[in-house]
Amino acid sequence: MKKFFPILLFAYVGYLVFTTSCANPGMPTGGPKDSIPPAVIKTVPEFNGRNFKGEEISLTFDEFVLSDEVREALVVSPPLKKRPMIRTKSKTLIIDLGEELQENTTYSLDFKDAIVDNNEKNPLEDFRFSFSTGSDFDSLMIGGYVKRADNLEPVEDALVMLHALKELSAFTDSIPDYIAKTDEEGFFVVSNIAPGSYRLYALTDADNSLNYNQQLEQIGFLDSLVIPQEMNLPEYTAVADTTDTLSIKDKRRSALETPFFLMLFEEEYFDQYLEDAKRERNNLIHFYFAESLSDSFHVELLNSTPSRDDWNYMEFNPTRDSLMFWLTDTVLSNTDSLMFHLEYLVADSLNQLVLKHDTLDLNYAKPESTSRKRRKKEEEDKPEPIPHITFKANGKSKGFDVYNNILLEAPEPLEFFDWSMIHLYQQVDTLEEEREFEIWQDSLSARKFHIHYPWEFEGQYRLQVDSAAACNFAGHPSSKLNQKIGIQEESFYAKIILMVGGLNGPGIVQLLENTEDEKVLREIRIAEDSEIEFAYLKPDKYKIRLIADRNNNGKWDTGKLDEGIQPEQVMYYSKILKLRSNFEVREVWVLPLIQFDKELIDEDKKKEDGKNSKRKQSQRSGNRPF
Repeated sequence: MKKFFPILLFAYVGYLVFTTSCANPGMPTGGPKDSIPPAVIKTVPEFNGRNFKGEEISLTFDEFVLSDEVREALVVSPPLKKRPMIRTKSKTLIIDLGEELQENTTYSLDFKDAIVDNNEKNPLEDFRFSFSTGSDFDSLMIGGYVKRADNLEPVEDALVMLHALKELSAFTDSIPDYIAKTDEEGFFVVSNIAPGSYRLYALTDADNSLNYNQQLEQIGFLDSLVIPQEMNLPEYTAVADTTDTLSIKDKRRSALETPFFLMLFEEEYFDQYLEDAKRERNNLIHFYFAESLSDSFHVELLNSTPSRDDWNYMEFNPTRDSLMFWLTDTVLSNTDSLMFHLEYLVADSLNQLVLKHDTLDLNYAKPESTSRKRRKKEEEDKPEPIPHITFKANGKSKGFDVYNNILLEAPEPLEFFDWSMIHLYQQVDTLEEEREFEIWQDSLSARKFHIHYPWEFEGQYRLQVDSAAACNFAGHPSSKLNQKIGIQEESFYAKIILMVGGLNGPGIVQLLENTEDEKVLREIRIAEDSEIEFAYLKPDKYKIRLIADRNNNGKWDTGKLDEGIQPEQVMYYSKILKLRSNFEVREVWVLPLIQFDKELIDEDKKKEDGKNSKRKQSQRSGNRPF
């Protein structure tokens, strides 16, 4: 046995080496990755075939394809009554149209990028297939872009429609003759159109009805009829050309010498209702509405009688579609359950304004404290401290902008506020000198006050509001406020000087944040070609937008389909301006020709002058202590 042991040991080691070394645990390398999309090798009917009488289309490829996204992406033009059925059989994609097709009509099937191969999911980009049910084959096309009217962003999956009906409102109650959908860049091509003139529309078709029938749908239209043309756009060949660097989509886009631009907008509708009501504090109720409230809005208390006439104060937001309803009567604010009757205007079925009545029962329960500690007996015998209210101010001890006003805000409406107890001091050498300033109450909120002073660069100031300068309706006095204010240095800021040319009517030039939201930072209204200046800007990147304010009302206005009114034109300056501290940028912006309606301008100017007059009177009457 001892003689055979070395032999057995050697054989066992050899076995281990053989079994653990003969196999490679790694993945097989294989060939190069498949990057070629599937190619069409056979179709029924043929590409651009004629006299087709069936209801089923089959497309055979050189490899297996997936049809998961075809049902949603496929657009058939002229449109069908219902969606076609999609299935695959081996390497063939079958489209069951499910209905008898129109006679002597050319049909186009737009698959976009929905057809992909089974292995690497390489898409067959922008694939279109067409055929005719008659002996003639329509090959006219139009193309262009769909963008949002207010910010010029491209709109993906917007429905583009051609109507042979010439009435402007044709697509509100009828099915279009031809349709297409936009891609991620808002680009569209409507193909295989019969000769003639058509109305061109775009729509975000929320209910897939192929017409404009919902208030929240966005629409766009061209003012004039369009005539499709032979554009000689490229078609697919049976075998993909891998040496061609331009896609079919690129070729279609470059073939458009004069593309059509459709600007999507949402019409103004008045659909008023109460969205929500919350009593979040004992003396504060929030009301939220779907539309702006008119002056006819009225609130009445049902289950209690106020002890004073001014038992409430209503504070509206800038768009007047929500408000903070303050209870200034302490008896009411300490009542747990209050019942209110609301009156406000709504539109009836004939779109006439009528009064609507709502009754609300709003409760408030004081939250219980979960962290209250047991106090000693001698502490319980001490009287409760008098509650105070505290002002907030937006000042900063360093870097306060030289063009800013101080915003002084009380936490709730005030019954009394003595403005003479507000002091502004400027530091001069080592001493403080009191300065006179302007103060006025905010036009939307009686809790807010604006303090204006011509700040000096790098100046040091102190805002002081004396104790008991104000009190709320519960009789609680205000605490003392002391806030240091340090003004930014002049070399920190940058400036934009912009020469606007080519403007033949009123406009609004807006300075925007370079963000997706494009928050409006400043705006300047101009009536003609002008040199404008945006001064004291922080170092940052900015966009500039211009609104062609055709009715001179100081805001962007949407369109109206029934009246054939397009939304007001919006343009962006081609550059994003990057500013550095102590830097001045000068730019010239020559605008394209913009058409203005002089009657609209004159009519709206009278309205605006009247509003400005009322606003000035309101400000003058508010510049005084309570």
